[in-house]
Amino acid sequence: MLVDKNASYRNRPVVLEPAIFFGQLQHIIVVRLAASKTLKLTQPTTLILAAIRMCSGRHLEGNGVYYYTREGATEVVDISCVQCLVGRVSDRGRWAIIDRSENSARPMFTLDDQ
Repeated sequence: MLVDKNASYRNRPVVLEPAIFFGQLQHIIVVRLAASKTLKLTQPTTLILAAIRMCSGRHLEGNGVYYYTREGATEVVDISCVQCLVGRVSDRGRWAIIDRSENSARPMFTLDDQ
């Protein structure tokens, strides 16, 4: 996902940078919205969201494996942000993320004209 690296600073401009997140899928939420002038929807729209419990304390080790020590807050994101499914394995009091997707699920970020 693209995150604002100045999010902690109220008066700084938005500077987006790509970031990779890992988490555990908790729920898939389907929201059906009727056409609405208030929401500027000219036709019915369906949103599909994912509630994901984030991995905290995540870091990449020299062996190319991500590890994390605890789970963090639950975030709700557009399901299109979910790139692939991965596994995890317990390793000496922390979790190793098993990502076998190789290059098939790597995100590409493009900048749209604003």
